[in-house]
Amino acid sequence: MKQKLALLVLYYLRFFAKLQLHKNKKMQIIGITGSAGKSSTRDALYSVLQSKFKVKASFKANSESGIPLDILGLEMRSYSVFDWLRVLILAPIKVLSYWPNFDYYIVEMGIDSPLPPKNMSFLLSIIKPQTGILLNAGLNHGFAFDHLVKEKDPKIRRQRITQEIAKEKGKLILSLPKTSLALLNFDDKNVKALAKQTIAPIYSFGSQADCNCQLLDQEIILKNQQVKTRFIFQLKDLQVGEKHKLEIEINNFLLAKHYGYSLAVSILLGLRANLSLSEIKAALEKKLSLPKGRASAIQGKNHSTIIDSSYNASSMKDLIEMIGQIQNQQGRKLALLGDLRELGEQSPLVHQEIANLASKYFDQVFLVGQEMKRYALPILQKNLKNRVSHFDNSLEAGKQIATLLRKNDLILVKGSQNTIFLEEAVKIMMQEPAKARQLLCRQSTWWLNLKRQAATK
Repeated sequence: MKQKLALLVLYYLRFFAKLQLHKNKKMQIIGITGSAGKSSTRDALYSVLQSKFKVKASFKANSESGIPLDILGLEMRSYSVFDWLRVLILAPIKVLSYWPNFDYYIVEMGIDSPLPPKNMSFLLSIIKPQTGILLNAGLNHGFAFDHLVKEKDPKIRRQRITQEIAKEKGKLILSLPKTSLALLNFDDKNVKALAKQTIAPIYSFGSQADCNCQLLDQEIILKNQQVKTRFIFQLKDLQVGEKHKLEIEINNFLLAKHYGYSLAVSILLGLRANLSLSEIKAALEKKLSLPKGRASAIQGKNHSTIIDSSYNASSMKDLIEMIGQIQNQQGRKLALLGDLRELGEQSPLVHQEIANLASKYFDQVFLVGQEMKRYALPILQKNLKNRVSHFDNSLEAGKQIATLLRKNDLILVKGSQNTIFLEEAVKIMMQEPAKARQLLCRQSTWWLNLKRQAATK
Protein backbone atom coordinates (compact mmCIF):
# COMPACT_ATOMS: atom_id res chain seq x y z
CA MET A 1 0.00 0.00 0.00
CA LYS A 2 2.76 2.42 0.95
CA GLN A 3 4.61 1.70 -2.31
CA LYS A 4 1.48 2.32 -4.39
CA LEU A 5 0.87 5.60 -2.59
CA ALA A 6 4.48 6.67 -3.24
CA LEU A 7 4.04 5.95 -6.96
CA LEU A 8 0.85 8.00 -7.06
CA VAL A 9 2.71 10.92 -5.52
CA LEU A 10 5.47 10.59 -8.12
CA TYR A 11 2.99 10.45 -11.01
CA TYR A 12 1.20 13.48 -9.59
CA LEU A 13 4.43 15.50 -9.34
CA ARG A 14 5.56 14.34 -12.78
CA PHE A 15 2.30 15.57 -14.34
CA PHE A 16 2.70 19.10 -13.01
CA ALA A 17 6.46 19.18 -13.70
CA LYS A 18 5.82 18.39 -17.36
CA LEU A 19 3.24 21.17 -17.52
CA GLN A 20 5.80 23.54 -16.03
CA LEU A 21 8.43 22.56 -18.59
CA HIS A 22 5.91 23.07 -21.39
CA LYS A 23 5.70 26.74 -20.42
CA ASN A 24 9.39 27.26 -21.28
CA LYS A 25 9.71 25.45 -24.63
CA LYS A 26 12.84 27.31 -25.74
CA MET A 27 14.84 26.29 -22.68
CA GLN A 28 17.73 23.92 -23.46
CA ILE A 29 17.85 21.00 -21.01
CA ILE A 30 21.24 19.49 -20.20
CA GLY A 31 21.09 16.11 -18.45
CA ILE A 32 24.07 14.79 -16.50
CA THR A 33 24.47 11.19 -15.34
CA GLY A 34 27.30 8.98 -14.10
CA SER A 35 28.45 7.18 -10.99
CA ALA A 36 30.71 10.03 -9.86
CA GLY A 37 31.12 13.72 -10.59
CA LYS A 38 27.54 14.72 -11.46
CA SER A 39 27.33 17.56 -8.95
CA SER A 40 30.79 18.88 -9.81
CA THR A 41 29.95 18.82 -13.51
CA ARG A 42 26.69 20.62 -12.83
CA ASP A 43 28.49 23.34 -10.87
CA ALA A 44 31.32 23.74 -13.38
CA LEU A 45 28.86 24.01 -16.24
CA TYR A 46 26.67 26.43 -14.29
CA SER A 47 29.63 28.70 -13.53
CA VAL A 48 30.46 28.90 -17.25
CA LEU A 49 26.98 29.31 -18.77
CA GLN A 50 25.58 31.69 -16.14
CA SER A 51 28.21 34.26 -17.08
CA LYS A 52 26.21 35.02 -20.24
CA PHE A 53 22.87 33.24 -19.95
CA LYS A 54 19.97 32.77 -17.57
CA VAL A 55 20.56 29.32 -16.11
CA LYS A 56 18.67 27.06 -13.71
CA ALA A 57 20.46 24.10 -12.10
CA SER A 58 19.17 21.26 -9.93
CA PHE A 59 21.40 22.09 -6.97
CA LYS A 60 19.46 19.96 -4.48
CA ALA A 61 17.76 17.39 -6.68
CA ASN A 62 18.70 14.44 -8.88
CA SER A 63 16.05 11.79 -8.20
CA GLU A 64 12.57 10.69 -9.26
CA SER A 65 11.02 13.02 -6.66
CA GLY A 66 13.68 15.71 -6.47
CA ILE A 67 13.71 16.56 -10.18
CA PRO A 68 9.97 17.34 -10.53
CA LEU A 69 10.04 19.32 -7.29
CA ASP A 70 13.01 21.31 -8.59
CA ILE A 71 11.25 21.99 -11.88
CA LEU A 72 8.29 23.35 -9.93
CA GLY A 73 10.52 25.48 -7.69
CA LEU A 74 9.60 23.46 -4.60
CA GLU A 75 11.82 22.06 -1.87
CA MET A 76 11.21 19.55 0.90
CA ARG A 77 11.80 20.78 4.46
CA SER A 78 11.36 17.83 6.79
CA TYR A 79 10.05 14.93 4.64
CA SER A 80 7.18 14.47 7.07
CA VAL A 81 3.64 13.57 5.94
CA PHE A 82 2.62 17.20 6.38
CA ASP A 83 5.62 18.34 4.34
CA TRP A 84 4.58 16.06 1.47
CA LEU A 85 1.01 17.36 1.70
CA ARG A 86 2.39 20.90 1.50
CA VAL A 87 4.26 20.30 -1.78
CA LEU A 88 1.33 18.35 -3.26
CA ILE A 89 -0.96 21.31 -2.64
CA LEU A 90 1.59 23.79 -3.95
CA ALA A 91 2.37 21.86 -7.17
CA PRO A 92 -0.67 23.06 -9.21
CA ILE A 93 -0.38 26.51 -7.68
CA LYS A 94 3.21 26.75 -8.89
CA VAL A 95 2.17 25.83 -12.43
CA LEU A 96 -0.25 28.76 -12.40
CA SER A 97 1.97 31.28 -10.60
CA TYR A 98 5.63 30.37 -11.31
CA TRP A 99 6.69 31.68 -14.73
CA PRO A 100 10.50 31.59 -14.90
CA ASN A 101 12.26 32.05 -18.21
CA PHE A 102 15.60 30.25 -18.53
CA ASP A 103 17.98 29.69 -21.42
CA TYR A 104 19.38 26.48 -19.90
CA TYR A 105 18.32 23.95 -17.28
CA ILE A 106 21.18 21.79 -15.98
CA VAL A 107 19.81 18.71 -14.25
CA GLU A 108 21.50 15.83 -12.47
CA MET A 109 19.94 12.48 -13.37
CA GLY A 110 20.92 9.97 -10.70
CA ILE A 111 19.69 6.38 -10.72
CA ASP A 112 19.73 3.81 -7.93
CA SER A 113 18.24 0.81 -9.69
CA PRO A 114 17.33 -0.74 -13.07
CA LEU A 115 13.71 -0.81 -11.89
CA PRO A 116 11.20 2.06 -11.86
CA PRO A 117 10.86 4.59 -10.41
CA LYS A 118 14.57 4.72 -9.54
CA ASN A 119 15.83 4.01 -13.07
CA MET A 120 16.70 6.17 -16.06
CA SER A 121 13.54 5.36 -17.99
CA PHE A 122 11.41 6.91 -15.28
CA LEU A 123 13.55 10.05 -15.18
CA LEU A 124 13.27 10.32 -18.96
CA SER A 125 9.48 10.19 -18.60
CA ILE A 126 9.76 13.41 -16.57
CA ILE A 127 12.38 15.30 -18.54
CA LYS A 128 13.89 14.92 -22.01
CA PRO A 129 17.30 16.63 -22.33
CA GLN A 130 18.56 18.07 -25.60
CA THR A 131 22.13 17.51 -24.37
CA GLY A 132 23.17 14.35 -22.55
CA ILE A 133 26.38 13.91 -20.54
CA LEU A 134 27.61 10.47 -19.41
CA LEU A 135 30.63 10.75 -17.12
CA ASN A 136 31.34 7.17 -16.05
CA ALA A 137 29.89 3.93 -14.72
CA GLY A 138 31.02 2.49 -11.38
CA LEU A 139 29.72 0.22 -8.65
CA ASN A 140 27.72 2.84 -6.76
CA HIS A 141 24.35 1.26 -5.94
CA GLY A 142 25.71 -1.98 -7.38
CA PHE A 143 23.64 -4.01 -4.92
CA ALA A 144 20.50 -3.10 -6.89
CA PHE A 145 21.97 -4.66 -10.04
CA ASP A 146 23.22 -7.89 -8.43
CA HIS A 147 20.20 -9.89 -9.59
CA LEU A 148 20.94 -9.15 -13.26
CA VAL A 149 24.27 -11.03 -13.23
CA LYS A 150 24.60 -14.79 -12.72
CA GLU A 151 28.40 -14.98 -13.05
CA LYS A 152 30.07 -16.24 -9.83
CA ASP A 153 33.70 -15.20 -10.37
CA PRO A 154 34.08 -11.93 -8.33
CA LYS A 155 36.16 -10.02 -10.88
CA ILE A 156 34.06 -11.04 -13.89
CA ARG A 157 30.91 -10.39 -11.90
CA ARG A 158 32.17 -6.91 -11.07
CA GLN A 159 32.71 -6.16 -14.76
CA ARG A 160 29.24 -7.40 -15.69
CA ILE A 161 27.52 -5.41 -12.95
CA THR A 162 29.39 -2.28 -14.07
CA GLN A 163 28.25 -2.96 -17.63
CA GLU A 164 24.64 -3.23 -16.45
CA ILE A 165 24.96 0.08 -14.61
CA ALA A 166 26.45 1.69 -17.73
CA LYS A 167 23.61 0.26 -19.80
CA GLU A 168 21.00 1.83 -17.53
CA LYS A 169 22.73 5.20 -17.35
CA GLY A 170 23.36 5.04 -21.11
CA LYS A 171 19.63 5.22 -21.80
CA LEU A 172 20.03 8.98 -21.46
CA ILE A 173 22.44 9.01 -24.41
CA LEU A 174 20.43 6.57 -26.50
CA SER A 175 17.28 8.67 -26.00
CA LEU A 176 18.85 11.66 -27.74
CA PRO A 177 17.65 12.50 -31.28
CA LYS A 178 19.89 13.54 -34.19
CA THR A 179 19.38 17.20 -33.34
CA SER A 180 20.82 16.72 -29.84
CA LEU A 181 24.36 16.40 -28.49
CA ALA A 182 26.03 13.62 -26.49
CA LEU A 183 29.13 14.22 -24.37
CA LEU A 184 30.98 11.00 -23.59
CA ASN A 185 33.97 10.13 -21.42
CA PHE A 186 36.25 8.09 -23.71
CA ASP A 187 38.39 6.98 -20.75
CA ASP A 188 35.51 4.74 -19.62
CA LYS A 189 35.24 1.83 -22.06
CA ASN A 190 31.58 1.21 -21.23
CA VAL A 191 30.79 4.85 -21.93
CA LYS A 192 32.88 5.02 -25.10
CA ALA A 193 31.01 2.02 -26.49
CA LEU A 194 27.87 4.16 -26.65
CA ALA A 195 29.52 6.33 -29.31
CA LYS A 196 28.65 3.61 -31.85
CA GLN A 197 25.07 3.28 -30.62
CA THR A 198 23.76 6.83 -30.33
CA ILE A 199 22.46 8.74 -33.33
CA ALA A 200 23.28 12.08 -31.68
CA PRO A 201 26.44 14.04 -32.58
CA ILE A 202 29.25 13.46 -30.06
CA TYR A 203 31.73 15.59 -28.16
CA SER A 204 34.34 13.40 -26.48
CA PHE A 205 36.54 14.08 -23.47
CA GLY A 206 39.21 12.12 -21.61
CA SER A 207 42.95 11.49 -21.63
CA GLN A 208 43.04 9.88 -25.07
CA ALA A 209 44.45 11.75 -28.07
CA ASP A 210 41.29 11.30 -30.13
CA CYS A 211 39.15 13.32 -27.71
CA ASN A 212 37.75 16.73 -28.56
CA CYS A 213 38.86 17.86 -25.10
CA GLN A 214 41.92 15.89 -23.98
CA LEU A 215 43.11 16.02 -20.38
CA LEU A 216 46.89 16.28 -20.79
CA ASP A 217 48.04 16.75 -17.22
CA GLN A 218 46.94 17.31 -13.65
CA GLU A 219 49.10 18.74 -10.87
CA ILE A 220 48.53 19.19 -7.14
CA ILE A 221 50.26 22.21 -5.59
CA LEU A 222 50.72 22.34 -1.80
CA LYS A 223 52.42 25.35 -0.24
CA ASN A 224 52.05 26.83 3.24
CA GLN A 225 48.75 24.99 3.82
CA GLN A 226 47.43 26.37 0.53
CA VAL A 227 46.12 23.82 -1.94
CA LYS A 228 45.30 24.14 -5.61
CA THR A 229 44.86 21.79 -8.54
CA ARG A 230 46.03 22.58 -12.05
CA PHE A 231 44.52 20.90 -15.12
CA ILE A 232 45.89 21.22 -18.65
CA PHE A 233 43.64 20.44 -21.61
CA GLN A 234 44.14 20.24 -25.35
CA LEU A 235 41.21 21.07 -27.61
CA LYS A 236 40.87 19.95 -31.18
CA ASP A 237 38.34 19.76 -34.00
CA LEU A 238 36.48 22.72 -32.49
CA GLN A 239 36.09 26.37 -33.44
CA VAL A 240 39.27 27.31 -31.51
CA GLY A 241 41.46 25.94 -34.29
CA GLU A 242 43.11 22.62 -35.02
CA LYS A 243 44.71 22.32 -31.56
CA HIS A 244 44.72 24.63 -28.58
CA LYS A 245 45.92 24.21 -24.99
CA LEU A 246 44.01 25.55 -22.01
CA GLU A 247 45.20 25.62 -18.38
CA ILE A 248 42.73 25.83 -15.49
CA GLU A 249 43.72 26.31 -11.81
CA ILE A 250 41.20 25.63 -9.04
CA ASN A 251 42.16 27.02 -5.61
CA ASN A 252 41.42 25.41 -2.23
CA PHE A 253 40.56 22.00 -3.65
CA LEU A 254 42.64 18.86 -4.04
CA LEU A 255 40.88 17.37 -7.04
CA ALA A 256 41.17 13.85 -8.44
CA LYS A 257 41.41 13.20 -12.16
CA HIS A 258 37.67 12.79 -12.65
CA TYR A 259 37.16 16.47 -11.80
CA GLY A 260 39.07 17.14 -15.00
CA TYR A 261 36.19 15.48 -16.81
CA SER A 262 33.75 17.93 -15.20
CA LEU A 263 35.88 20.85 -16.34
CA ALA A 264 36.19 19.35 -19.84
CA VAL A 265 32.41 19.16 -20.17
CA SER A 266 32.04 22.80 -19.16
CA ILE A 267 34.74 23.83 -21.64
CA LEU A 268 33.09 21.96 -24.51
CA LEU A 269 29.59 23.26 -23.83
CA GLY A 270 30.92 26.75 -23.15
CA LEU A 271 32.47 26.77 -26.62
CA ARG A 272 29.25 25.42 -28.12
CA ALA A 273 27.43 28.35 -26.46
CA ASN A 274 29.89 30.71 -28.24
CA LEU A 275 31.91 31.70 -25.18
CA SER A 276 35.61 32.33 -25.74
CA LEU A 277 38.33 30.30 -24.07
CA SER A 278 39.32 33.29 -21.97
CA GLU A 279 35.72 33.70 -20.76
CA ILE A 280 35.51 29.99 -19.91
CA LYS A 281 38.82 30.07 -18.05
CA ALA A 282 37.81 33.15 -16.03
CA ALA A 283 34.43 31.64 -15.14
CA LEU A 284 35.95 28.38 -13.89
CA GLU A 285 38.83 29.94 -11.96
CA LYS A 286 36.88 32.81 -10.39
CA LYS A 287 33.26 31.64 -10.11
CA LEU A 288 33.33 27.87 -9.69
CA SER A 289 32.23 26.82 -6.23
CA LEU A 290 32.23 23.06 -5.79
CA PRO A 291 29.76 21.37 -3.41
CA LYS A 292 30.78 21.01 0.21
CA GLY A 293 32.54 17.81 1.16
CA ARG A 294 34.12 17.29 -2.26
CA ALA A 295 37.87 17.36 -1.63
CA SER A 296 37.94 20.88 -0.20
CA ALA A 297 40.99 21.97 1.77
CA ILE A 298 40.21 22.98 5.36
CA GLN A 299 42.72 24.13 7.98
CA GLY A 300 43.03 21.50 10.69
CA LYS A 301 44.31 21.71 14.24
CA ASN A 302 48.02 22.27 14.83
CA HIS A 303 48.54 23.71 11.32
CA SER A 304 47.48 20.52 9.57
CA THR A 305 45.42 20.35 6.37
CA ILE A 306 42.19 18.37 6.01
CA ILE A 307 41.06 17.23 2.57
CA ASP A 308 37.35 17.01 3.26
CA SER A 309 35.73 14.59 0.81
CA SER A 310 33.16 13.39 3.32
CA TYR A 311 30.09 13.87 1.12
CA ASN A 312 30.28 10.34 -0.30
CA ALA A 313 32.65 7.47 -1.01
CA SER A 314 32.71 7.66 -4.80
CA SER A 315 36.17 7.83 -6.38
CA MET A 316 37.87 6.95 -3.10
CA LYS A 317 40.48 4.97 -5.00
CA ASP A 318 41.30 7.94 -7.24
CA LEU A 319 41.79 10.30 -4.30
CA ILE A 320 44.01 7.85 -2.42
CA GLU A 321 46.22 7.32 -5.47
CA MET A 322 46.44 11.05 -6.11
CA ILE A 323 47.54 11.84 -2.56
CA GLY A 324 50.03 9.01 -2.79
CA GLN A 325 51.63 10.68 -5.79
CA ILE A 326 52.12 14.05 -4.07
CA GLN A 327 55.82 14.81 -3.82
CA ASN A 328 57.71 16.84 -1.20
CA GLN A 329 54.99 16.52 1.44
CA GLN A 330 56.62 17.84 4.64
CA GLY A 331 54.24 16.20 7.10
CA ARG A 332 52.58 12.82 7.33
CA LYS A 333 49.91 11.51 4.98
CA LEU A 334 46.92 10.31 6.99
CA ALA A 335 43.49 8.98 6.07
CA LEU A 336 40.12 8.69 7.78
CA LEU A 337 38.10 6.28 5.67
CA GLY A 338 34.48 5.21 6.10
CA ASP A 339 32.53 2.33 4.61
CA LEU A 340 31.73 2.25 0.90
CA ARG A 341 28.03 1.40 1.06
CA GLU A 342 25.53 -0.07 -1.40
CA LEU A 343 28.11 -2.17 -3.26
CA GLY A 344 26.26 -5.44 -2.78
CA GLU A 345 28.33 -8.57 -3.33
CA GLN A 346 31.27 -6.47 -4.50
CA SER A 347 31.79 -4.95 -1.06
CA PRO A 348 34.54 -7.34 0.16
CA LEU A 349 36.63 -6.96 -2.99
CA VAL A 350 36.35 -3.16 -3.13
CA HIS A 351 37.17 -2.65 0.57
CA GLN A 352 40.17 -4.97 0.25
CA GLU A 353 41.45 -2.99 -2.74
CA ILE A 354 41.11 0.23 -0.75
CA ALA A 355 42.99 -1.31 2.18
CA ASN A 356 45.91 -2.34 -0.03
CA LEU A 357 46.11 1.14 -1.58
CA ALA A 358 45.89 2.87 1.78
CA SER A 359 48.68 0.63 3.11
CA LYS A 360 50.87 1.75 0.25
CA TYR A 361 50.34 5.49 0.45
CA PHE A 362 49.47 6.54 4.03
CA ASP A 363 51.56 6.75 7.19
CA GLN A 364 48.54 6.12 9.39
CA VAL A 365 44.92 5.10 8.68
CA PHE A 366 41.75 5.51 10.74
CA LEU A 367 38.58 3.57 9.89
CA VAL A 368 34.87 3.96 10.62
CA GLY A 369 32.14 1.47 9.75
CA GLN A 370 31.52 -2.26 9.89
CA GLU A 371 32.49 -2.92 6.27
CA MET A 372 35.88 -1.30 6.82
CA LYS A 373 36.29 -3.26 10.05
CA ARG A 374 35.43 -6.56 8.42
CA TYR A 375 37.26 -6.34 5.10
CA ALA A 376 39.88 -3.56 5.30
CA LEU A 377 41.11 -3.67 8.90
CA PRO A 378 42.78 -7.13 8.71
CA ILE A 379 44.83 -6.08 5.67
CA LEU A 380 45.82 -2.76 7.20
CA GLN A 381 46.78 -4.40 10.50
CA LYS A 382 49.06 -6.74 8.60
CA ASN A 383 50.66 -4.00 6.48
CA LEU A 384 50.72 -1.02 8.87
CA LYS A 385 50.99 -2.89 12.20
CA ASN A 386 50.05 -0.43 14.97
CA ARG A 387 49.42 2.49 12.60
CA VAL A 388 45.76 1.67 11.96
CA SER A 389 42.73 2.22 14.22
CA HIS A 390 39.03 1.46 13.92
CA PHE A 391 36.28 3.52 15.56
CA ASP A 392 32.60 2.79 16.10
CA ASN A 393 31.54 6.21 14.87
CA SER A 394 32.79 9.47 13.37
CA LEU A 395 32.67 11.42 16.63
CA GLU A 396 35.03 9.02 18.36
CA ALA A 397 37.36 9.09 15.38
CA GLY A 398 37.40 12.89 15.23
CA LYS A 399 38.17 13.28 18.93
CA GLN A 400 41.10 10.86 18.77
CA ILE A 401 42.59 12.14 15.51
CA ALA A 402 42.36 15.78 16.67
CA THR A 403 44.82 14.99 19.46
CA LEU A 404 47.27 13.37 17.02
CA LEU A 405 47.47 15.97 14.27
CA ARG A 406 50.85 17.64 13.77
CA LYS A 407 52.14 20.55 11.77
CA ASN A 408 52.01 19.95 7.97
CA ASP A 409 50.02 16.72 8.30
CA LEU A 410 47.69 16.07 5.37
CA ILE A 411 44.60 13.98 6.19
CA LEU A 412 42.10 12.67 3.66
CA VAL A 413 38.54 12.19 4.93
CA LYS A 414 36.24 10.11 2.74
CA GLY A 415 33.36 7.65 3.15
CA SER A 416 29.69 6.96 2.47
CA GLN A 417 27.09 9.18 4.11
CA ASN A 418 24.72 6.40 5.20
CA THR A 419 25.09 6.47 9.04
CA ILE A 420 28.83 7.26 8.65
CA PHE A 421 28.73 11.09 8.45
CA LEU A 422 32.49 11.70 8.50
CA GLU A 423 31.90 15.45 8.29
CA GLU A 424 31.23 15.30 12.03
CA ALA A 425 34.80 14.09 12.53
CA VAL A 426 36.03 16.96 10.35
CA LYS A 427 34.10 19.38 12.55
CA ILE A 428 36.14 18.24 15.55
CA MET A 429 39.47 18.22 13.71
CA MET A 430 39.17 21.62 12.00
CA GLN A 431 40.93 24.65 13.43
CA GLU A 432 37.75 26.75 13.40
CA PRO A 433 34.70 24.56 14.19
CA ALA A 434 32.52 27.66 14.18
CA LYS A 435 32.81 27.62 10.38
CA ALA A 436 31.25 24.15 10.12
CA ARG A 437 27.96 25.34 8.58
CA GLN A 438 29.88 27.40 6.07
CA LEU A 439 32.37 24.70 5.04
CA LEU A 440 30.90 21.26 5.74
CA CYS A 441 28.17 19.22 4.08
CA ARG A 442 24.92 18.13 5.77
CA GLN A 443 24.82 20.88 8.42
CA SER A 444 21.19 21.92 8.06
CA THR A 445 18.86 21.56 11.03
CA TRP A 446 17.16 18.57 9.39
CA TRP A 447 20.47 16.73 8.88
CA LEU A 448 21.75 17.54 12.36
CA ASN A 449 18.54 16.20 13.90
CA LEU A 450 18.84 13.05 11.82
CA LYS A 451 22.41 12.53 13.00
CA ARG A 452 21.38 12.98 16.63
CA GLN A 453 18.63 10.41 16.20
CA ALA A 454 21.04 7.96 14.58
CA ALA A 455 23.55 8.42 17.42
CA THR A 456 20.98 7.39 20.02
CA LYS A 457 20.11 4.10 18.30
